[in-house]
Amino acid sequence: MSNHEPQPKPTLGDANDELRQTPQTRLAFERDRLQAVFDAVSTALLVVDEDGIVNSANPEAVRLLGPLSQLLDAPLLTLLIAGATVHTTRSLVDDDWLSTVMMQRRWQVDNIRLWPKGMPDFAADCVIVPFHGRGPAGEPEGVRGKSAVVIINDNTSRDAAHSQLEWQATHDVLTGLANRSLVTDRLQHALVLAQRSGSWPTVLFLDLDRFKSVNDQLGHSTGDRLLIDAARRIEHSLRSVDTVARLGGDEFVVLCEALERPDIAEQVAARILQALEEPFDFSGEEVYVSASIGICRADQHSENAEAVIRNADLAMYRAKENGRNRIETFDAAMRTETHRRVDMERALREALDNDELTVVYQPIFNTERGALVAFEALVRWDHPELGKVSPTEFIPLAEETGLISGVGERVLDIACRDAASWRDAAHFTIGLHVNVSGRQLGASNFVSYLARVLRHHHMEPESLTLELTESVLLDNPERAAVRLMALREIGVRVAIDDFGIGYSSLAYLRRFPLDVLKVDRQFVAGIANSPPGQHILQAIVDLAAGLDYVVIAEGVEQPEELVLLRQLGFQFAQGYLLAAPMPPAEALLLAAASSVPEPAAAEQH
Repeated sequence: MSNHEPQPKPTLGDANDELRQTPQTRLAFERDRLQAVFDAVSTALLVVDEDGIVNSANPEAVRLLGPLSQLLDAPLLTLLIAGATVHTTRSLVDDDWLSTVMMQRRWQVDNIRLWPKGMPDFAADCVIVPFHGRGPAGEPEGVRGKSAVVIINDNTSRDAAHSQLEWQATHDVLTGLANRSLVTDRLQHALVLAQRSGSWPTVLFLDLDRFKSVNDQLGHSTGDRLLIDAARRIEHSLRSVDTVARLGGDEFVVLCEALERPDIAEQVAARILQALEEPFDFSGEEVYVSASIGICRADQHSENAEAVIRNADLAMYRAKENGRNRIETFDAAMRTETHRRVDMERALREALDNDELTVVYQPIFNTERGALVAFEALVRWDHPELGKVSPTEFIPLAEETGLISGVGERVLDIACRDAASWRDAAHFTIGLHVNVSGRQLGASNFVSYLARVLRHHHMEPESLTLELTESVLLDNPERAAVRLMALREIGVRVAIDDFGIGYSSLAYLRRFPLDVLKVDRQFVAGIANSPPGQHILQAIVDLAAGLDYVVIAEGVEQPEELVLLRQLGFQFAQGYLLAAPMPPAEALLLAAASSVPEPAAAEQH
């Protein structure tokens, strides 16, 4: 028996494997594989011979350059020269260009534009990679049998993406207007040119009035549509050489260059206000907005573009303070005020850190009995360098800078501490009124913070009345309603301060859980000689009685005013006729000297 295993008989597959190993089949196999790769590549590929004649093109080349019948046997040179730069064209038409290329390992020209016959033009980079065959005997290798692969990279998508990124970097996505970066750059360029020409640019800073209310009441989608439509109206109000940009929110900037006369900027601003007068229609709902516009004319003293825009912004705020829907121009007085405001903001921050703010208290009396029923807490600031700073000056500044929350918390804590001392001295609870800003009320933790302060000072919630202006409630009615309901749940009372001079609506009075109406002194001053004023006050008293509100008259300064207020039914009043604001020590003495109030007054306050 043989020790060798029998060998298996050859199969058909083995025969094919053996056949595949022959030089001819191996070459054919490699050619097929290369052709498959050539056809599948997503980059346009051409194969040219030593004379630069196209003899092969893949599908991507056909898509970009035209039908195969148009490409085959066509000179490569005609494809490249059409889109090349002058410098590149000269090098391409050089007689030795092709031979020079063929002797290199790689040749490349970037960022040319090709205009294929009957096809869309496109931007491209072109790379030529020669490959050499072995020349006939006796000739140097690589001189004959030359050909090359031409690689054409289509840059259309890349350039489009680059252009899109550039556009997004310099434009507002919502409105399509220029953004802060672009308008600032153009303004800075205009300032440089003006140093030589003397033709200084002008900036208009525009803010839509009460846009926040539109956003809150109708939703952000309607607010966005309003911004888009307002942007179009602003654009149509400008000259062709002007630039309008959206800085964010409802703030816009207009750059006016090459002004023939200074008053042209005012004319542009007036056209913008006029364009915004017509209502905006959103699915049948008409929305009215106006704008406040500040103007700043640059001059040789302008530091930079940002400074000019900032000054126009300050003028815009002056327009808002003076009634909105108007135009104000930045001047030297505003520049002085700007420096003062910067100094004051820094000092106010230091005052909060160093506990420099103090609180004084103005009594509120029962008009019939003359009994003390409450104190209103009023913040004061006596700065060592600035002197006594009026609340009408630093409170708006605190609102703008966000410092009002710190100011409000400080006043609330001091007032509750002092109220507890009055209660202990007088042996009865005296009401406390504290003003609250919209920023404070809007804070999500305000109610819980207030409850902690009351517990810390052992204050009864019912003895505290928070005074809010009408604008605080109407800026965000939904949020305000939620906050007021939460305050009512913990027992704190709510008063509308300066009633009658804001944006009053009887519907809002029914909607919000309120307790007190404080009538502004504008309605009280001079009522002895104003029958119409007396009728208005009577109507307010009747309104308050119907809604079960307590009504308080502010700013009582004349004896005849107090007499008339009693006759009209005002049970409570405050003002310099009755008592001026006093420091805590005097308030403590007054509280200690006060008798126990009537039960009815105690219930109402």
